Amino acid sequence: MARIFIVDDEPIIGIGLKTLIWEYKRFSEIDTFTDGESALSSIMANPPDVVLTDIRMPRMDGLELCRHIQQLKLFTKVVVLSGYGDFAYAQKCMSYGVQEYLLKPITEIELFPVLDKMLAMRETTLISFTLFEQWIDQLEEAVWMLDKVRANELLEEGKRELFAVETDTQQYQRVYDAIRLLVKKLNARGAYRMEVKPLIEENTVNTITYEWFQAEIGIWMQRLSEYRKHERINVLEAAIQYIDEHLFEEELSLDMVAGKLGVTPTYFSHYFKKNTNETFVQYRMRKRIDKAKQLLAVPHYKIIDIVAEVGYESYPHFSRVFKKATGYSPTEYRGLLGIK
Repeated sequence: MARIFIVDDEPIIGIGLKTLIWEYKRFSEIDTFTDGESALSSIMANPPDVVLTDIRMPRMDGLELCRHIQQLKLFTKVVVLSGYGDFAYAQKCMSYGVQEYLLKPITEIELFPVLDKMLAMRETTLISFTLFEQWIDQLEEAVWMLDKVRANELLEEGKRELFAVETDTQQYQRVYDAIRLLVKKLNARGAYRMEVKPLIEENTVNTITYEWFQAEIGIWMQRLSEYRKHERINVLEAAIQYIDEHLFEEELSLDMVAGKLGVTPTYFSHYFKKNTNETFVQYRMRKRIDKAKQLLAVPHYKIIDIVAEVGYESYPHFSRVFKKATGYSPTEYRGLLGIK
């Protein structure tokens, strides 16, 4: 079951909320704190699923607590409690990734639906986080390679599968996370530094949309293109050159080629197949078999020597691959050529 932290400087309110949330029956652990500083220490040590926090508190107020939780990039969902006079503070908290805010005093009628929503969001986040990271990795490579077609494909995929959220606040948080992670990865390349204006101060939840994110990616690619004087990195040309130079080495693998080019195996596999209509394995096998055919046509070459020369570790393995590709065993192929 889930865990929740209640942060309020009035102990009686904390106790009342704890009693109310026990009746909700979906949290196995409910802890209360009277200031943001002590709550933050426990959050950092063992992040809860939900934090329910007041705004005005001593030592560290709710606004500062929300900011720290956002910086920690936790799965924790935050709900802010506020009085009528704290509306401006509540708005500021929303820019720090807070999902909901509630006006005091609250009853189960207002609280329980919000808790339902927080737990549903938690489950969605846990399921999709790995996919989100993989998607960011692929998008970063497409931007770096100035592969506009692939970047657009990934942006459409993200729109359908990762950013189809229920509220503007949820989309804001995901877009904000995506843009920051993407900037960090691109800048780690160490060539041209991407800059993003402070999102929190200069934008609101309503302006940081997925459409804004798509437009920003286009701007970045244009800047990167200008920096390189509109010269796109030719991944295919570099890949083919490297593969052909190391084609007959047994250890040649997709991971090795991708590593030499500075891209991930996933991106390289997709890119190679799209531009050659062959997978990396198919290309490597075809080139090796073509070389084997050339050598088999030379009478004085022993088949066992050809095996190692074209990058296979054993005759049985080579023979199986050769027959699958040509329909003949190496010996039968030589017979067709009139070589005994």
